[in-house]
Amino acid sequence: MADAITPQAFRARFPAFAGVPDATIAGALAEAGPRVGAAWPAADAVLGRMLHAAHTLTLDGQGGAEAELARAGALDLRALRSGTLHLERRDPPADAVPGTLGLTSYGRRFHEVMRRNGIGVAVV
Repeated sequence: MADAITPQAFRARFPAFAGVPDATIAGALAEAGPRVGAAWPAADAVLGRMLHAAHTLTLDGQGGAEAELARAGALDLRALRSGTLHLERRDPPADAVPGTLGLTSYGRRFHEVMRRNGIGVAVV
């Protein structure tokens, strides 16, 4: 079912990507495919694939306001002042999301879906 995601369905779910070409969205969806577990329920597999694709597109500077921050290299900024420039980067929280997933709202949502569908650890 996750293979049936079209760029049009993706844009319907995430309108911030309305101006992104079909081929770019299709590429991000294909890249997201291996990130989704084979045992995930169909609805979570579709959502996960879309979220990961949106995350990747955002990091690549495609989409809405978050993408503008990505293009400026400012996704992890906590504060920015202009007069005598002052930048503050966010410190990662103790339970930081792995890799770049914590940098976008889509990545954080993907991480939630991934954790919900992950294999639990058994303590013996």
